Formats: sequence, structure tokens, C-alpha cells
Amino acid sequence: MTTMLRPLPLVLALAACGGATNPPPPVATTSPARSADDLSPLSSRDAKPAPPAGAASALPGPADTSASLPPGHPPVGAPDPHGNLAGVGPTRSAGSITGTITLEPSLKTSPADVLYLIAKKGKTTLAVRKVDKPAFPFAFEISGGDAMMSGIAFEGPVDVVARVSRTGDAIPAKGDLEGTAKNVKVPAKGVSLTIDSVRQ
Repeated sequence: MTTMLRPLPLVLALAACGGATNPPPPVATTSPARSADDLSPLSSRDAKPAPPAGAASALPGPADTSASLPPGHPPVGAPDPHGNLAGVGPTRSAGSITGTITLEPSLKTSPADVLYLIAKKGKTTLAVRKVDKPAFPFAFEISGGDAMMSGIAFEGPVDVVARVSRTGDAIPAKGDLEGTAKNVKVPAKGVSLTIDSVRQ
């Protein structure tokens, strides 16, 4: 018995063309609805897009306080021309003390010396005035405008101290020349003060 054999290439060609069926296309399925617990939080990047470069910021800028100030008022934040401190009342002054400082003839000064005029009440220094290269006799005036700190009353009686500093330093040192007028009322005129001692 004779068996007819088909050539192998023909069998492979038939299988490729019609012998095999294509797989069915995938069926589209809807994903289940997500609950609120499954949602990721909104990030700052997702909340709103960044503004384009050069765009003006939506935040308000600092208010221009100078627009509401009366004419001639100093700018906000500028130092007080009278020396008063922020949050502290102005120095109360009952007036000024004026007079003349003389130097004991036996004492000598040099051009490098500095005169400090000090008003003290007990151990408290109320006011200080500095004078470079003083010449004697020296006409002086001291008042609440020379106060060390705002808010301290410049009222008498006070001791007025004149000190010639050899180093120029405000801190007393050995060799400085001094003189004091005690229990001076405020206001006072024609006060006579003599520098007559050397600090030891």
C-alpha cells in the first residue's frame, strides 16, 4: 500500500495561513471605583501650577507707612533726634545748670586732655557732657539733653563733677584732675566749679 506524503513545507504553510486561529482581542474592563481611603493626598505640586517666571506674587507687600505720616515727620525706624529710646518716655528735665569751671593755678593740662562734665544724684549718673581740648576758665552748661538714658528725671539737687581725663577715657584713672560743686539746684545759673585735686 502506497501512502502519499505531503511535502513538509506545504504543511507548514497551510498551518500558518489557515490552520491556526488568532487569539481573541482582550476585553476592556472597568477598574473598580476607588474609595476616599484609597486616594493619595494632594501634594503642593498637584494643588496648583507654579506661577510663570516674572509673574508678580499674590502676597501683599509691606505697607508703605511713610505715606500716612504728616509732613516733616522722620521716617519710621529712624533714630530719635532728641536721643529718646523707643518705648521709653522722654527725659524729664527741670532745666539746665550753667556756670564756669576754673583750674587751680598749680595744675596744668595738655592739648590731648578731655573734659568730662558729670551731673550725679547720689551714685546715679544723670548726665554727661564731653569736651575735647578744653580751655580754662570754661563756661559750661549741662541739662537733660545730656542724659545717659531716656526716662531718668534730670532734677536737683545734684553734684556737678568736672574731670580732666589724661587718657581721654570716660572711666576715672590715676592722674586725672577733678573738682566738684555739691548740692546744685536745677535749674541753676552762675555755678562756680574749681578743678583742684589730682586723682590718686
